Amino acid sequence: MFLGREKELAALEQMYARREFQMAVVYGRRRIGKTALLNEFIKGKNALYLPAEEVNDLLNLQKFSRLVGEKLGIANFPTVSNWNDLFSIIKEQLGMQHVVIIIDEYPYAANANKSLNSILQHVIDYEFKDTNIFLILCGSSMSFMENQVLGEKSPLFGRRTGQLKIGPLDYYDAALFYPDVSAVDKIKYYACVGGTPYYLSLIDPNLSFDDNIKALYFGINGYLFNEGTLLMKQEFREPANYNAVLQAIASGANTLNKIVGFTQLESNIISRYLLVLQELNFIDRVIPFGANPLKGKTSQYQITENFIAFWYRYVFSFRSEIERGSGQIFFELARENLSDFIGPIFEEVTRQYLRRLNNRKKLPFVAKSFGKWWGKDRQGNVQEVDVVLESITGNELLIGECKWRNSLKIGQIITLLERRAKYFHNYTTYQYLFTKYPINVDPEINLKNISIADFFKD
Repeated sequence: MFLGREKELAALEQMYARREFQMAVVYGRRRIGKTALLNEFIKGKNALYLPAEEVNDLLNLQKFSRLVGEKLGIANFPTVSNWNDLFSIIKEQLGMQHVVIIIDEYPYAANANKSLNSILQHVIDYEFKDTNIFLILCGSSMSFMENQVLGEKSPLFGRRTGQLKIGPLDYYDAALFYPDVSAVDKIKYYACVGGTPYYLSLIDPNLSFDDNIKALYFGINGYLFNEGTLLMKQEFREPANYNAVLQAIASGANTLNKIVGFTQLESNIISRYLLVLQELNFIDRVIPFGANPLKGKTSQYQITENFIAFWYRYVFSFRSEIERGSGQIFFELARENLSDFIGPIFEEVTRQYLRRLNNRKKLPFVAKSFGKWWGKDRQGNVQEVDVVLESITGNELLIGECKWRNSLKIGQIITLLERRAKYFHNYTTYQYLFTKYPINVDPEINLKNISIADFFKD
């Protein structure tokens, strides 16, 4: 069952409609849903799907030759001995058709033949350029696709006519995989499993939230128990220091100095790892609203995919004990700490919700930025605002507090928001409170409450 990805499908359809040679690069981490997206896109279309495998060059050519033969309706199609000949046959037989050709897991084929990028560059420039072929190169190795396919030093640089970096689903589309649970459980599932479609498909609707998380992460046969290890080995030859940095961020050490203290690595080394992790979309660098992005002292780092954050925080260090049968103990520890873990994720979910409202023009203004703010007041005390949206005019702000709690002291929160609104005295401010459950707010007060039940309304 295919769920979500409307924007990605629309982008591919837009390229397909041009009826001239197109080359798209589609990439994202393993299990993120690239193949499902492409299979959905080619439904009902003239297409040739060529999935590469992690084998030698001859075996990939052998497989692709067979698939080309099947496409042409030729039984016992002979194996083509080299890529130039394969692409020439495709051009001669399919070039005048409006056809989609997908090479899935392209890095496997290119690693098996180091000349493939150069061969394909020549084919695009001299064979495919006057055809109606829509060529799609798809891959799970983020580093390979960004450096060896899209990078300036790649022979393929400048040949693409479009690209899609496939990221996790947002909270709303992720919830399509578990439509019958409560709004609270929808947020909890998103916080703990994230937005990777395959992982979401593993959630058993017949089990409770607790039983699903325990089975996925804390059982020796749980699919997500060792998934983080496999993910890192795919991207990094020596993942140890990357593991340390991600574990630090997942544990709450979200600034450069805190990460240095957690890992005991030198700051210049940490800075290099942080840059790579940002480039590969494992983490985001966040700066407070109004700060200069060129000044790194105010930066905080957050993990982009909730599955990775949960795995590093609650599973990574305990794998050997979980393998020995102690999964129940570590599941219980995770469950006891879960509200603290979900809190910052609830803030990000709120920003995702507000983006959806913004796209439908249902905010007090059209917003141009979605962030947060932190800093010190005149007394030197650290202050934070969970959500800050700036209008396109630069004159208005939506500021909000996010509270993942069952009970609240409303009076204190109202006073807090009013005091923090004064930090932005140059703006007209709209004050919001985002809560787990609805609360009653005096209509005379400049405060709007939105509970998570509203997050899932059309």
